[in-house]
Amino acid sequence: MNVCTFSGRLTRDCEVRTTQSGTTISSFSIAVDGGFGEHKRTDFINCIFKREGLGPHLTKGKPVMVSGELQTEKWTDKSGNERTGFSIICRDIDFQQGDRGQQQAAPQEQYTGRKDMDPF
Repeated sequence: MNVCTFSGRLTRDCEVRTTQSGTTISSFSIAVDGGFGEHKRTDFINCIFKREGLGPHLTKGKPVMVSGELQTEKWTDKSGNERTGFSIICRDIDFQQGDRGQQQAAPQEQYTGRKDMDPF
């Protein structure tokens, strides 16, 4: 079973687009901290979610937890080098409490993708 869960902060505002078949795709990335001390690191995870109306809620700096399927991507960069990356095809997004520098009074919200939708 291919299921991953990550918790982090959005590194940029969500980008929303519609495919030729009419499917709405929301894409964003999160920064996930790991390790400790001199081994502390930050990983950047690309996320894709098939749901409309999330753009205004997914803004840079907001803490979220995403859960979904890990997908490998391969491409050739401008220099002709073969590159490999990973994305999460999100099934669930949980908005966490607490923006930086602010106390957030709103209760946690959770958006769940349709379980019967296949990753594109």
